[in-house]
Amino acid sequence: MILVTGSSGHIGNVLVRKLIERGERVRVMTKTGEKPEWLSHLELEVVKGDLRHAHEVDSAVKGMKYVFHLAGIISISSFDSKELNDVNVQGTQHVVDACIAHGVERLVYTSSVHALPEGTHGIPITEESDFNGQDLFGAYARTKAAATKKVFESVEKGLDAVVCFPSGVMGPHDYRGSEAGRLIRDYASNKLPVYIDGEYNFVDVRDVVDGLILAWEKGRKGEGYILAGERMSLNQFFDFLSGYESKMRKPKMKIPLPIAIASAWVLESACRLIKAKPMFTVYAIKVLQSNCDIPSEKAQRELGYTFRPMTESIRDGLHWLKENGKIK
Repeated sequence: MILVTGSSGHIGNVLVRKLIERGERVRVMTKTGEKPEWLSHLELEVVKGDLRHAHEVDSAVKGMKYVFHLAGIISISSFDSKELNDVNVQGTQHVVDACIAHGVERLVYTSSVHALPEGTHGIPITEESDFNGQDLFGAYARTKAAATKKVFESVEKGLDAVVCFPSGVMGPHDYRGSEAGRLIRDYASNKLPVYIDGEYNFVDVRDVVDGLILAWEKGRKGEGYILAGERMSLNQFFDFLSGYESKMRKPKMKIPLPIAIASAWVLESACRLIKAKPMFTVYAIKVLQSNCDIPSEKAQRELGYTFRPMTESIRDGLHWLKENGKIK
């Protein structure tokens, strides 16, 4: 039987569907002990568990042959938070400890390319890293690096674990609203008054799920695999969207980068005080200026991983958002 944590998330819910389609018996761990609404029609076992509570994680892992650990907090905040550390780092430690205690045959951990050192522009990012993470910008990146380090350390204690590093995920079945999905929704609704220059590597959620399953089946113990897709600028992203519907128009005003960063600091600081989610943050801006030369050569070579054209992902993501009432 397979345990999946993070089944309500974008990657998680697509993974659960795929595993059940393959005839696998699946258990999911949720805070409420109930199925996420969008998985309610599927035959699966649900247990109650919070990553912050070691005994609940231990109970969820007990009896499992394999574990896919995807649960965690995704944040574009530039500031550290105790919750991020408790869930992303300590929660992963609880999963690792439970896997070792109960003799799980393989753990597949979904990290992030943000956990990898960015390096110099023009030099490809690779899976090799000491995962210190302290020099990374952004709380999310630092916690994912720290969590990844814990998984690799567990291999030295005998756990068979494999780590996957997806890039910017997009595509259908985005029930909870990813950052890429939010960008599509805002653009499709003409709610983006301004924009900045930037680019990133985006990957389809369906390709990430295929990559996770390939890592489970073929990945080498103690190895990491980047699951990336296609490099794309914001201008290209907007042009593709506008090509599907003429009413979608690119924002007329482009903000210079120094002004955008200064404005983001002010906005993000104010939103922290009133406990609101900012439209954009310094971390999000820096990601769009970062090194996005993120090849998946190792995953392609060792696992047989492939990825689809980003035009297909944007199209399918847009159509799914419209069909499910996320875009009016």
